[in-house]
Amino acid sequence: MDIRRLSLWEGRYATYMSNDIFSALIEDQGEVLLELTSRTLSGARINAMALPYFRGTGAGVISDENSEWWQSSEALYQAGGGYFTFPSSSGDHINSVNTYWTLRRYGTEEEHGGVWRLSEMKSREEGNRFRAEKVDLLLPGQPVLYTAVRITNTGPETLQGSASWHSMVSSPLLETGSLISSNARYWTAYALSRRESGVNRFLPGKLFDDLRHAPLVRGGSADAGYVPPPTGTYDYLIGKIPDGISLGWAAVNNPKCQLLYFMFTPHRDGNAFPFPNVDIAENYLGRMDAPWALFDGATPEVRAVTLGFNTGPKGTSNLSIAPGESKLFMVGNGFMSYDNPRIGLGFYSVELTEEGIVFKRTKSWAMMNADHRFNALSALCGKILDPDQ
Repeated sequence: MDIRRLSLWEGRYATYMSNDIFSALIEDQGEVLLELTSRTLSGARINAMALPYFRGTGAGVISDENSEWWQSSEALYQAGGGYFTFPSSSGDHINSVNTYWTLRRYGTEEEHGGVWRLSEMKSREEGNRFRAEKVDLLLPGQPVLYTAVRITNTGPETLQGSASWHSMVSSPLLETGSLISSNARYWTAYALSRRESGVNRFLPGKLFDDLRHAPLVRGGSADAGYVPPPTGTYDYLIGKIPDGISLGWAAVNNPKCQLLYFMFTPHRDGNAFPFPNVDIAENYLGRMDAPWALFDGATPEVRAVTLGFNTGPKGTSNLSIAPGESKLFMVGNGFMSYDNPRIGLGFYSVELTEEGIVFKRTKSWAMMNADHRFNALSALCGKILDPDQ
């Protein structure tokens, strides 16, 4: 087990966490998960997270000499990787991904021998006052980064917003033939927003219950869980996690490299606030607005898929936190290789066992060693977060 601090770019620092099979790199600026790394069966180290070509490396977008190219959007300056967003995705106000976080402490977890870190950010903006505390945990022998974020309303009025976790993935994990899946149901595609330039592939506003049969704009349907050759389209899909299940999840499976990225969140837990939705953004060279393209209307430069959990679609404010109240969110980000090639054809079920998470296809299976009940993370949060705040 290893945990240490690194200096990356101009005034920007990160924390590196690793065990013998897996590693994570988390940057202080925006608390972005830059790397989630595992090894292929051939021995190569692969980062599941996407870091788009335009991601800034300076102190911030405002001070960057090319700031106008990012259209003054700090969210795009920090684009890519995995990140938690609250209270909105707008760059007009302070939110958890467009500001600097302070690393408070890091160390070794006593019971299991894992490593952990505690970071914090505060917003003192009028009408938007809150504190975010984030705990990251890595356990021995498990290819999973466990993350908890606690949001506390420090203002005098009820805080309205939306919370989400998003992970952007791209090549080499994502390629033609990769498979996207989730246990969410009742999917809907959304039309492009006013700030986005592109073309929808899937018909907005129509409800469907299976990613494999998503209605197309041109008529008919297609498998939204199969990554096609570049289509020049961009689609944002959102599905509801069914009630009564213990875990919400979304996955990207690369059958050629036999790699599986699996993100999950507790859906029936007394400690954590459950994310009700899964969302998927499929950008198959379909964003033609800068900086996704070199200039507005130019050739798209980024092919990526973003998986997420959220409390409501983009632009909504359906999460309420009363003055002095706190809400806790938990997410696991897992990434591993598997040696059973039949799992590359897709898995039919996900089963939770004492040892971890089992992916099954008829008689074939693969297992991710994981604490899917988040017991270790919950215990750690009880020790290092003040429950009275």
